[in-house]
Amino acid sequence: MPQFFVKKSQINSSEIFVDNVDDLKHLVSVLRIKKGDILNFVDEDEFVYETEISEVSKRLVKAQVLRKEKSKRKLSLNLTLAQSVLKNNAQDIAIQKAVELGTPRIIPVLTKRTVPKFLSEKEISSKIEKWNKIAFETCKQCERSSMPVIERIVPLEELNLDEYDIKIACLERSTTLPLKKLLRSIEHTKESKILVVIGPEGGFCDEELDFFEKNNFCGVTLGNLILRAETAVISALSCVIYEYED
Repeated sequence: MPQFFVKKSQINSSEIFVDNVDDLKHLVSVLRIKKGDILNFVDEDEFVYETEISEVSKRLVKAQVLRKEKSKRKLSLNLTLAQSVLKNNAQDIAIQKAVELGTPRIIPVLTKRTVPKFLSEKEISSKIEKWNKIAFETCKQCERSSMPVIERIVPLEELNLDEYDIKIACLERSTTLPLKKLLRSIEHTKESKILVVIGPEGGFCDEELDFFEKNNFCGVTLGNLILRAETAVISALSCVIYEYED
């Protein structure tokens, strides 16, 4: 059963109150919870509350707190994914899988070969809203303790690179350095800020490769296989997490 987010204002002593329309619909109409069911909630301080449902109606759900503890379902890494926006369902999958893997920050970027074209601020806002909804539902389902930050869409060359200690660009054709070998050769700490950049289906153009070189990116390959961009997101993030997560 998914975990639900609540604000501390919804917690009164040993009881949690849910009156949000969307959460009530999910709890009452979709999950069909009933009195006596066990359900987990998490607050903005990342405390998880194991509760027992004590009252259910279409306007209010009450739950008695049985146990409270700090959530452990988050990465210790300071990891950011900058990913060229993909078309249609592929982008939704990339967002979903990055959140499942615990990525705390996602920056959608525009590259020369980005297929989707964003013509208005309204269209951009609509996309960000959709991706945030996907991230929110994924966090609930996978019991994440906090929502990832999904930034506004920016051109690749406008990324703020000064804040990162380790900058990695996944380049399928212009390097032979495996990501695993690079990660094992770099000194890092828990405080190291890591940026992983994934390109579009057509790969990066020559100007973008020059951009990576001028800005001291480490260019790496994910292996001999050519991957779809959304699969590359999963592969690259999984490798970083495997090598660096405690």
